[in-house]
Amino acid sequence: MEPTVMNVLYNSPTYVVVEYSGQEGIELVDKAAGRGAYFEGLIARKFRSHIQHIFDESPTVDCVDAFLGHYDALLTTAVVYH
Repeated sequence: MEPTVMNVLYNSPTYVVVEYSGQEGIELVDKAAGRGAYFEGLIARKFRSHIQHIFDESPTVDCVDAFLGHYDALLTTAVVYH
């Protein structure tokens, strides 16, 4: 079994995007709202492809945050810090 490696793809004051390589999953968290979602499989691969396309264009933080804001309706899991 391959170990899971966390790779922070993006981190701003508003959002964090973490890729879990061993699970083919991506977690998106809205820090301000304290909500997040975990995407896996095909959805995670498509999300990764879309965000990589945005990163290839050297965007501003506001541009990336605006893109991630389109996913806010999916962020339904409360984030608990410990």
